[in-house]
Amino acid sequence: MILTADPATFYSLPPLPERVLPLIRKNKYPPYGLRKIEAITNARIVPPSKIGKTNVLGIYVNDPFALTPQSSVIREAFGEEPGFYYSFKRFASKIRELKTRFNFKVIAGGPGAWELLERKEKWVDTIVVGEAENVIFDAIKREGVIWGTPAEKFYPIKSPSATAEVEIMRGNRKVPREVILKEMEVQSVQGKVNLISPDLFSYGTEEEILELLRISTRFGKVFFNQISLRSISKVDVSKVSKTLGLSESNYRTPVLSKEPGVCNLDVEDEAIKELNKNFIYPMIFSPSDALSSFEGLKAIIIPLPGKDYPKALYEAWTISRSLIRNKLIVSLVDRTLLKNKETKGEFLRKLNFKNPLHLITIILK
Repeated sequence: MILTADPATFYSLPPLPERVLPLIRKNKYPPYGLRKIEAITNARIVPPSKIGKTNVLGIYVNDPFALTPQSSVIREAFGEEPGFYYSFKRFASKIRELKTRFNFKVIAGGPGAWELLERKEKWVDTIVVGEAENVIFDAIKREGVIWGTPAEKFYPIKSPSATAEVEIMRGNRKVPREVILKEMEVQSVQGKVNLISPDLFSYGTEEEILELLRISTRFGKVFFNQISLRSISKVDVSKVSKTLGLSESNYRTPVLSKEPGVCNLDVEDEAIKELNKNFIYPMIFSPSDALSSFEGLKAIIIPLPGKDYPKALYEAWTISRSLIRNKLIVSLVDRTLLKNKETKGEFLRKLNFKNPLHLITIILK
């Protein structure tokens, strides 16, 4: 069995239009999800360009048909699908051809597996929806849809993955400490660890959270992917900031949600001000008509598609740009989104990101 993903997913490229992706540096390591399956099965991970003869091919899918809210933002802003949509489309065509030549079985799983169910991709023999630990060996033997069940055992990854991820919680379950420590050691070669959970501040008591953070600092710079409004009041954020050594030049930008797994739709100024005071400047997905509520706060605001989206993009940028220190980038983005607003979205849809001279002229005009 070999494991892989489409090129954009394999190299963990961000959800951006295909014309922007050539400017983005590819990640050195494969996705965390592939490393997890590798640890369970001892299968071999190969880049998508190296797929050859095999009995079973396991494919990790993230958002193959761009059906997530994040993809809708890119579609609305740029007038096209994210780059990984086209990456997966070309990849699927390649796998169909290879499958005809080598007659191997295809298993697909990952956070975007549900999208394969909706599109009824016939070249995929087995789709694993949900957690794979308990069902992966069954999936190798069977065909059709297999629904994962909550993991009874967590397996530590054996080699580094993209963005130095270390899962500390899955749903309401804590990953065993010994697994977390082994993964931190593996990821430490990158000089950082990125704690993955639905909500760092719901990991446990304040002392349990601080202890986890103190341990994490032994392995490099510590990041965390998500927090929620529901749990902020349970933790002294200043202690989190002090433990991680946060400062104006060493801040964090986790996604802030209303509650674990739910995009933030309500503004709570005091909670965000408390985060800001302690150098946590959250990323917030907000309705386009609620952006004025964030004025004066430090945050990365992502407006969800809505009325007059080009205007919303510019308004969100005027709040977010205070976090960018590079004056050249600030000037470039500012002029780009202002022109996009003035042209009601046409400017961004036609902008040629591959031509540096085109980008420079934006600044000079």
